[in-house]
Amino acid sequence: MIHLKTFNEHFGIKSNTTEHLNILMENDLEAFIDPYHIANNLDNMIAKKMYVRSKSFLEILNRTFIIPNDRNNGLNFLSHLGEANEYHLGYSYNNKGKGIGPTKAEIIFDSLRANKLVKAGITVTNEAHNVLLLVKGIGQDNMSDTLANVCRDILAEFTFQQCLKYGIDVEETKIEYYEHSSKKWVTKKVMLPHYKGKCIILVPQFLTSGQRIYTNHYNWFISSNYLSKDILEGNINTDGNDSFINELKDGTKKAIIKNINSHYRKPKHKLIEYVKSYSGFLIDFQDYVKSHYPSIDIEKLIQLYGKAS
Repeated sequence: MIHLKTFNEHFGIKSNTTEHLNILMENDLEAFIDPYHIANNLDNMIAKKMYVRSKSFLEILNRTFIIPNDRNNGLNFLSHLGEANEYHLGYSYNNKGKGIGPTKAEIIFDSLRANKLVKAGITVTNEAHNVLLLVKGIGQDNMSDTLANVCRDILAEFTFQQCLKYGIDVEETKIEYYEHSSKKWVTKKVMLPHYKGKCIILVPQFLTSGQRIYTNHYNWFISSNYLSKDILEGNINTDGNDSFINELKDGTKKAIIKNINSHYRKPKHKLIEYVKSYSGFLIDFQDYVKSHYPSIDIEKLIQLYGKAS
């Protein structure tokens, strides 16, 4: 297996555990800034700042450009979302795709515009984790890059503090980010570490996750917590399908979640139907994610290093 140099190794950090995700220097680590981990850690100042910033960004994007379908100005607003290469996160270059295709701005605008909840101005789509869950076309990579661009100054300050802690040299660097007070993209100079002439920005490890398809997790959550209950109580007409319920010898009936999920699962663009059927499910699922799908730990990190080599 090829040895891949990490940030900690290159800059002489001896600690086995650091607040920041220990990224690779020459490769992208298949890890992502996860909006669920942001929303579930609002007692942390960095997560709180990122949540407020991303919500402000999505509110302006949806209200000013998506709902009135102002595509030209919307694409201009979104054109600042470039590849956030300084984070060394996401799919490797070979997996990002090549050739002519829609830009990141076009993908995000058209995906939001096609979503019924967004067009109706439903406020849940002003939160990044709900957009990731409910909007077809916006996946982990796009959302992570969006957060990385919008919150670049917040994460640059975190990086600077980590460099101070570990005695890492930094250089003055100009960055761009979304400023929610002015509702504009602005630039400023910050102090960041560099590698081979390019700046590096770190992310708190607790805000990251590996590849994760929340559509699948959400379908299972709905099947096991809502649909199964409704089927057992006779609130859903199953047309006599007896594969959803197992009756025990004592007469107790138990739902067969696997079969219910297989039959009723929905693709991402149809998950909004559950918003209408089950009020409060988004908050419940957010809590479910917190208890069932943790951020990257050292064991997962080792797996990701192996995947990149």
